[in-house]
Amino acid sequence: MIEAVIFDWAGTTVDYGSLAPVIAFKKAFKNAGIELSDDDIRQDMGMAKWDHIGRILELNDVKRQWKEKYSELPNNDDRKRIYKDFQQELIHYLKEYTELKSGVLKTFNYLKEYGIKVATTTGYTAEMMKVVQDKAAELGYTPELVVTSEDVKGLGRPSPAMIKYIMKEFNIDDPNKVIKVGDTLVDIEEGLNAGVKTVGIAEGSSLMGLSQVEFDELSNEEQILRRNEVKRKFESANADFVVNSIFDLVQIIEYLNEAMDKKW
Repeated sequence: MIEAVIFDWAGTTVDYGSLAPVIAFKKAFKNAGIELSDDDIRQDMGMAKWDHIGRILELNDVKRQWKEKYSELPNNDDRKRIYKDFQQELIHYLKEYTELKSGVLKTFNYLKEYGIKVATTTGYTAEMMKVVQDKAAELGYTPELVVTSEDVKGLGRPSPAMIKYIMKEFNIDDPNKVIKVGDTLVDIEEGLNAGVKTVGIAEGSSLMGLSQVEFDELSNEEQILRRNEVKRKFESANADFVVNSIFDLVQIIEYLNEAMDKKW
């Protein structure tokens, strides 16, 4: 039987489209005179933010812009300065964008009703998560365990360290009894590296990159096309399952429980 579900935060349970970090990254880099596209940011979304900034600074276009502006490539001090700006910007925007996605409370209540433990992993720091966690709690979403890379010696995604930490805390030895749910490829990598079942969320995901309003304005045909694009990306990362919305997770849990019953 499934004993625990581990959710991501932005784009999975809160912040439809994972907008807050994108806005904060753009603002922090713009403060340094560098323009970023959404694609620049989203390709490594889900990583610990210090690592993510490092990845962005390695992009060819970013290095080109930096060289043109400063006549040299960015160094570790530059990275620290951008990270500090990013933290300040993100904490500001988190207060605005921490709204639960549709279906989160229904799914959370289902999990509680059936005694399935709920934990989370994230690319956010503990300071960032304090803002998100408090706001989510006001809205009724209260996971039992909220883990950041700071709890595991800085080992962020795609390392399995946060998931293994949660399993130890929950006294779960069998990874087949755990599901990791996320909206980025890094979420799936994290779950695969830990040996747990993985589920990708399509709608409201960072991979789709649309706000709720933008998605709702699409025609039915366009919505199907965008879901299928995201589904292919998750499948290419070897996700075990891909669902449209978080409430579809209930069907996955029931399917896995039934399969395990038959096995035994």
